[in-house]
Amino acid sequence: MSTKAKLGIFIVNDKGQLLLIKEKIKKNPEPRWNIIKGSYGDNGIESIFDTAKRECQEEVSVKVELKKALGCYISQKEDTIRIQFNLLAIIIDGEPKISNTEEQKNYDENITEVKWFTKEELKSLTKEKFISGRIFTMINDWMTGQEYPLEIFKTTEM
Repeated sequence: MSTKAKLGIFIVNDKGQLLLIKEKIKKNPEPRWNIIKGSYGDNGIESIFDTAKRECQEEVSVKVELKKALGCYISQKEDTIRIQFNLLAIIIDGEPKISNTEEQKNYDENITEVKWFTKEELKSLTKEKFISGRIFTMINDWMTGQEYPLEIFKTTEM
């Protein structure tokens, strides 16, 4: 059994728009919309908050401040379990842009576009426009206002 911990970051602006990336992955024939996300535990010892901030820098070249927790999603398929913690963030430095091709290769990513979406625009997108059904569900949950304090995350000794 393989277990992966992921961090998803929902970056919003002062107009309430959500920043999405268009990304090509192996299982999809064309690039599809995704949130910023990455693996937790693959970069030495760092907190989930440090992981979230690093992923925002790597994927869209911005520094963020984390504001809220958006829930935990657990998926299971055959021998794989994926646990994804989602966080809400605002940009405190930089303008969102695609990382250069060399940097993307280093992180095994293929991001082709960065775009702000209103909730109305998101509601008009079908599930097939997103990188996965999981992301579609997570974005729809975010649109309903499901938010929690960051303090729900606690780091303890092993």
